[in-house]
Amino acid sequence: MGHFRTHRLGELTWTEARDAAAQNPIVLLPSGAIEQHGSHLPLNEDAITAEWVSEYIAAHLETPVLVAPTLSYGHSPIFDGFAGTLNLSFETLQAVLFEVMDSLVKHGFRRIVIVNNNGGNQASAAHAAEQLRAKYGVLVGSVYPWGIGYRVMRDLYEDPATAYGHGSEPEHSAMLAMFPELVQSQLITDGGLAPFEGWTPTNYTEGAIPGTVESGTLYWDFSDVAPSGVTGNPRLGSAELGAEWIKRVAHDVCLGFVAEFERNTANALWARA
Repeated sequence: MGHFRTHRLGELTWTEARDAAAQNPIVLLPSGAIEQHGSHLPLNEDAITAEWVSEYIAAHLETPVLVAPTLSYGHSPIFDGFAGTLNLSFETLQAVLFEVMDSLVKHGFRRIVIVNNNGGNQASAAHAAEQLRAKYGVLVGSVYPWGIGYRVMRDLYEDPATAYGHGSEPEHSAMLAMFPELVQSQLITDGGLAPFEGWTPTNYTEGAIPGTVESGTLYWDFSDVAPSGVTGNPRLGSAELGAEWIKRVAHDVCLGFVAEFERNTANALWARA
């Protein structure tokens, strides 16, 4: 953080950006979405969390880091049935991600990590990174905080299968720790999946196949099977669990990955071209 006047790329002047590029910093690119997360959490949850985690990394990494302006809009067609969801197509998001990173590389910022916090963005980000590597030879990194949280927080819940879900755990707890002023826990509605046109949903993209333990993929709208916008149990959320999310996800994994990315790319030929 102390390497530049500010670690926020958008707040630098063009001459400061030019001089910053000469230090070969890591550039973090937060990517999120504007989509529903139930009646108690804000539409911009994915985007502001991606930015929060990026800011955390920049504040704690000892080597030069810049945080690019957040790409708030994402690919969220599954939530189109809920008011306020603002959706980009797969192709548009891929193009935006590629063109932003292409601009960064053109100006000398060759070490890029996408801090993506929306599952719907994953494929677009992967394709954009592949395009960038094909054009310049650069290696793009990526972390997905929400996805990481599902994996590393399981031991804190008696039954993760019923606690976890969209608008529920562990994201509700994480939001209570990061943005308590934006959480309206008093408006929580119970989450759950409802039968739809004969199907028994097993999660919000799959339906049960009778007589087997397998499920089949179905491309319905989330509102078809979860009218409240929530699955799992949001009532289990707490700021204390959220603090643990920050430690395990933001600090241990995301910061750890970017530190490793910095070490392994510092002297790469493509990073110095």
